[in-house]
Amino acid sequence: MSWVHRTSIKEIGPLPGFIRLSKRGAMTSGGVPLEGGYGWVVVSVLFLQYIIMAGIQGSVGIIHTELVSETSYSLSVIGWIGSLMIGLCTMSSPFISILTKFIPCRILAITGSLLMSLGFLCAAFTSSVPVLFLCLGILPGIGMNLISFSSIMILRGYFLKILPLAYGMCLAGVGVGMVSFPPFYVYLHVTFGLQGSFLIVSAICMNSVVFSGLTIPTRTQSQKKSMEKGLSLGDLFDFSLFKSYTFVMFVTGHLIFNIAYAVPFTYLPIKGEETGFSEQSSALFITVLGAGSSVGRILFGWMSGKFPLIRKKAFLVVMVLSTLSLLPVSFTSSYSLIMVCSTIFGACAGIIHTEIPSFLIGLIGIDNLPNGLSVAYLQQGIGSLVGIPIAEAVCRRVGDNAAFGFTTVVCALVLVLFTLSLYLPERKPQTPKVPHILPEVPKPEVFVVTMAETGPTAA
Repeated sequence: MSWVHRTSIKEIGPLPGFIRLSKRGAMTSGGVPLEGGYGWVVVSVLFLQYIIMAGIQGSVGIIHTELVSETSYSLSVIGWIGSLMIGLCTMSSPFISILTKFIPCRILAITGSLLMSLGFLCAAFTSSVPVLFLCLGILPGIGMNLISFSSIMILRGYFLKILPLAYGMCLAGVGVGMVSFPPFYVYLHVTFGLQGSFLIVSAICMNSVVFSGLTIPTRTQSQKKSMEKGLSLGDLFDFSLFKSYTFVMFVTGHLIFNIAYAVPFTYLPIKGEETGFSEQSSALFITVLGAGSSVGRILFGWMSGKFPLIRKKAFLVVMVLSTLSLLPVSFTSSYSLIMVCSTIFGACAGIIHTEIPSFLIGLIGIDNLPNGLSVAYLQQGIGSLVGIPIAEAVCRRVGDNAAFGFTTVVCALVLVLFTLSLYLPERKPQTPKVPHILPEVPKPEVFVVTMAETGPTAA
């Protein structure tokens, strides 16, 4: 008689990071099901956080006006507050990408929420403009980036196939915040004054601390975080990303698109007032732009998850629409047409921003997403900072209507770069070599023993 003993999986124990199919067929990692579960709670709280962050950014112009009237400084000086806030919200991404290798993303998000709240709290008790640069520009800017960058890292642990939809639902809060928060902030200022409005905004930001606490990473993400703490300096950033020409073209296109994206926020209201519309009516162009952004993010996120095979082509169609959407504004005085053009551009811009992480995963792999995303966000910040000055230089030579022609030309260049990066043969950079990210599981040993039959043969 012979017998064979094989060590079972139960005897080995759970396999950390082991990926398998669940009963529904969805991938699971570390025992946490993808495509939903607690991930929808994370989506919900991130949606609320983006409302707060986008609402504060959308109210920067109102804050500038208040500070100009309260201080002796001109708008050209006070305006640096908004530039610092919006610029640092993305330009600090490479530094934050490094922090995510050592500090849990949830802790980073909580820290970012505290920085936002602390900034507005301190701003309520000072009239020094240099201090206001710190309180209303630097602290909220870095805090917002800590929240937004960490949220994507956490979200990718819960979703795979429908990640674009989940991320789009989170970013829909951007449009909601842009539409709803500025009028609310005007009410706060009229009712409670400058100091009171800053204190209430600080209290609102404290709610984001609670939201950040609910963004719990998956078990696999936590295990990898604890093992990555032994990385050397050479492992902090993978510069081999830049060996991929498709990646370089894609992030360059993203940089150039953000130059164009910054223009309508300044020149649409100017166009409305020059055409003869009231200030309130002209401000509605920005309102519908934000509303279109929210709707576009959710609809395209759902579509790209539902029909992944046409996702690239649909994305390029959206890019074509964004290129052409604002061109009629240069030649029309119709209020309705300008509203339609603003809505279309807002929807297209929202879709493009939402899809950036998903396409980066396709170009460089999900393991390289933190580094790739930090580069993309850095360039987004640079584009946001230089977009208005470049457009102003063009308009000084040609006229204010040239701003929309400038946007069209820039978006056309972006369309070419995106098309090439998505359809040229991909050359993915190698995954950074990080030793022993997951503990090695010993292979089951197999013992084969043959025993001589010493007794009589059974009948």
